[in-house]
Amino acid sequence: MDLLEANYAGLNEEDLVDILGEVRVVDAAGVIFRVVKRSLESDAPAYWLCQKAILALSELESDEANRYLSEMTTDSWPSPIRWHAAVALCIEDQLGFDEDSMMA
Repeated sequence: MDLLEANYAGLNEEDLVDILGEVRVVDAAGVIFRVVKRSLESDAPAYWLCQKAILALSELESDEANRYLSEMTTDSWPSPIRWHAAVALCIEDQLGFDEDSMMA
């Protein structure tokens, strides 16, 4: 987690957030969320790192991780991020997302 927090150049953050989610390091939720926030601009337009981070947060299955995912569904976030977070929370239909338009 310290490696992600330090934001080292050349670090494969996608793999690290993926691993943290897979092994369910619940304490990593805040770090993963901060990675998403700081990488929004550089990760656009595909948001590959953000997608991995959203999946990792969903794998943590904690209240803290779910709060971060819920925050990412708000209008202040880019639409692809909002959609992926909504899918992770299984609320994409409730929020009115159309899968076909999001995947186009």
